[in-house]
Order: sequence, then C-alpha cells, then structure tokens
Amino acid sequence: MTPADTSVIIVTHDSAALVPSVLDALAGDRDGPAEVIVVDSASSDDTLELLAGYDVTVISEPDNIGFAAACHVGALAARGEAVVFLGHDTVPRSGWLGPLVTALEDPDIGAAMATIEDASDPGTFNTSGGVITYFGLAWISDPGLPIPDEDGLVEVAFPSGAAMAVRKETWFEFGGFRAPFFMYHEDTDLGWRLKLAGKKVVRVPASRVSHEYDFARSPEKMYHLERNRWIMLRSNYRRRTIAVLFPALLLVELGITVTAWRDGWLAEKRRAWRDAARAGNLVRDGRRMVQRTRVVGDGVILASMGHRLSAIPQVRPPAGTGVVDSLLGFWQRLALPVVRFLDRLG
Repeated sequence: MTPADTSVIIVTHDSAALVPSVLDALAGDRDGPAEVIVVDSASSDDTLELLAGYDVTVISEPDNIGFAAACHVGALAARGEAVVFLGHDTVPRSGWLGPLVTALEDPDIGAAMATIEDASDPGTFNTSGGVITYFGLAWISDPGLPIPDEDGLVEVAFPSGAAMAVRKETWFEFGGFRAPFFMYHEDTDLGWRLKLAGKKVVRVPASRVSHEYDFARSPEKMYHLERNRWIMLRSNYRRRTIAVLFPALLLVELGITVTAWRDGWLAEKRRAWRDAARAGNLVRDGRRMVQRTRVVGDGVILASMGHRLSAIPQVRPPAGTGVVDSLLGFWQRLALPVVRFLDRLG
C-alpha cells in the first residue's frame, strides 16, 4: 500500500488559525496522498474561505456534527484503499505517509499511528501511544520525553486520532469512530474493539507528525469524556466482567466525583451519568459489534491495562490517590484470574 492508495481526512471547526499549516505541509510533500478531504463541521470563522485556496475536497456540514461523525463522513467520500485521519492542528513531516500506510500491509494490524511529537518542543513526544486503564480513563503517554531512535513497529494501547491510518475495509467492518460519541474516547474505543478482534494497533517510528496539543479542560469536555467512558465500558466489556470489576469502578467514580466537585464541573458529571444511562441503544449496538468480531477474551485486554490514577498528566489528583492506586492495582490482580475463567466459559 502506498500514498497513492491513500485518502487523508481532516476535520475542521473554527480552525482558520491552524489548518493552513497542515494543508501547506501536505501540498509541499511530493510523496503525499492521492486525495485530501476536509470535512468542515459548521465553522463560523474564515475556515471555509481559507479552504477554497487549496486543492482539496471540502465537505461542508451545516451543523456541528462532532469529530467522530465528521471522520465517518470523510471516510464515506474517500476513494483510497486506506484512510488517514490527520488533526487540523498537526504538521506532518516530509515522508511521513509512506511508512504509515505500509504498516497496514500486515493483515494482523488494525490501525497504525504516526509518532507524534510536541510542536512546542520538537524531538519530544506529544504521545508515544497512550494509556488506557481498566476503568476506562485514557490519556497521552510519555509527554515531553525525548523520542528515541526505534526500529520496527511499536505496539500501543490505542491509535491517536491526531494521526492514524486504517484500511478502509477495516474502518467500515468495525464501524470506525462511533458517531454518537461526538468527540473524545472515539479513538480509545476503536483501539479496544480492534484488540478484542485480535488485531494489533501500532505506532510507526518512521512516520513523524508534529501536534499543536492543547490539554485545555472545560466542563463540556469533561462531560463528553465521562459520558463516553461509561458507554465504552458498557459496550466493550462483557456484563460479567463489569460485575467482577464493579467495586473498583465504584471507587473510581467516587474519586472522579470528588474531583468534579472540587474543580467545578459536578453538574456536567451528573449529566454524563444521566446520558450514559440513557444510551441503551448505543450500548447494545456496540455489544453486537464486539460480539460479531470478538476473538479475544476480556482477560487479555484487562491484563494490558493500567490502573494508576496518579499517572494522569496535567491533572491534580485528590489527596489519597496513592492509596487508591494500590487498591485499584490489588483489585485488578484479584479480578484477572476470575475474568480469565469466565472467558473460558464463552
């Protein structure tokens, strides 16, 4: 698979300040993709006017449909054998695309992400592949650490939506990013489902993309993170696995609720509980999708997941988080043989 077989998809929403950089980089890359599709989600700034100056396909959505749904719109329009999702706030380095899509030639690989560096500190990671915990919280990994010289592909927890490639047939087989997520955790969810299907998710050291990362937290962002976290947990775990993990999940909920109260987004946390509880159809659809493609038990995934709340970057943990980390680690070790036994029951 080559760049000539590839469609790059960029989602914009009021992105006039940043999107020219990524488009200029793509236009100047002789080994760039066959086509670039920009899905604009109801921008109110000059984004559409700027896009008119580039040789790209523009799909303008009249409403803000969210990142996940916009990616799906772009994938439906793509002509390439592979679809590559690139953030509007990224800048790919020359030669980035070939190694990324070449990785997809291995049928065991479900998704491949670029090596994503911090635009404000070149040569250091923005993320090396992400961390996902068994209670669904996920975050970037190794931010600010030097990017080492690496050979071969590196298996990661999930593919970063900032710069990732998927075969188009794989995207549609697994439903891509689930549109109702709107934004946040859509890439974590896809990576989890791919791994349940026995697919690998990898980072490609030879593919380098710079990311203008902004961790800015807002109550609305925390609402989406929490709502989608619970939908993801309920969709991807078997019910009996959730039952085994329930004491730990309850402990995490208590900690997040305390943090939400402390930081002023408790109303959004309550709204996330309500909307996750009402998302029965979305959860059932997710479970059916997982059941259709699953070849791996929950125990395999659980063994690879993290448990340390204190490891979340750029967040001030509540007092006593170290003790909670120990309890969560203990429960993971206790639950793992039980979940593996239940997996053998089918």
